[in-house]
Amino acid sequence: MGRKTISNQIHSALADKIAFGESKHLDKIKQETTFGKSTYKIYSFSTYDTYNKVGREYGKWLADKGVKYSKLADTERYAREYIETRLDDGKSVYTLKMERSALGMIYGHNIEVPLPIRHNGNVKRSREETSNDKHISRTGKYVDIFTVATATGCRRCDLKALNINTLVERDGKYFLDIKQSKGGRDRLAPILPSKADEVKQIFERARESGKTRLFEHIPKEIDIHGLRREYAQGLYHTLTDDRALRDEYLALYPTRHEKVKSDFYRDREGNIFERDTVYVVSQALGHNRIDTSITSYLK
Repeated sequence: MGRKTISNQIHSALADKIAFGESKHLDKIKQETTFGKSTYKIYSFSTYDTYNKVGREYGKWLADKGVKYSKLADTERYAREYIETRLDDGKSVYTLKMERSALGMIYGHNIEVPLPIRHNGNVKRSREETSNDKHISRTGKYVDIFTVATATGCRRCDLKALNINTLVERDGKYFLDIKQSKGGRDRLAPILPSKADEVKQIFERARESGKTRLFEHIPKEIDIHGLRREYAQGLYHTLTDDRALRDEYLALYPTRHEKVKSDFYRDREGNIFERDTVYVVSQALGHNRIDTSITSYLK
């Protein structure tokens, strides 16, 4: 029998990890209780199909590099180069993270490839200074508003209503317990871990000064929607890099009852997002639909 091509080996590696019908949740519990290593399994056909497509493209790319008949284990050193090449080709960070996960499944462990924070040149509402807030310094008298808004995803009405009791702590994680937000909904908004200390200090200063409300005035020139986008994208990237934290947050929100065929969500433009992570972001933002979060905040 002739040597197997690298494409055939990639296909076999993914096929070996098929676990259709098995419980991802039970496997996770078993891993946690036995302190075992992560299980590399594919639980749905749709996820398998997505990873298989990545594998086919990766196999073609490897063959073009002259390693068509190399052993799969010997090609792992090319994985990082492949992702970097895809980045240079202009692929979105969301797609690159999915492809990095697929390569991890192929090789049986995480592929360490750092990815940049996504920047979208045609976004009308900026992550930095917009046409509305370009005359308001982020380091000036309104610095606390910018900090809280980008750390929590508050709407303008939420910022106006914040009081010293809105900040809550659960198992060492900090949240804003927002009451009667848009549509009369309550929601629990995770504070970005990287900004938690800053937000805690802002609330503590308000408490020490005897304030009830955190902010007396929110200038209309500040683009709050743009700051919510910063938060949404920061939270998404934080949770895709920290699955344990994502699962902690996921457990805080209502269980979804829709039939999920894949761990990924693909929009009409072909961008791919992690479904559970987008769900957490949508709940944090106070959205009923995950496509709203994707269309207006993550793209």
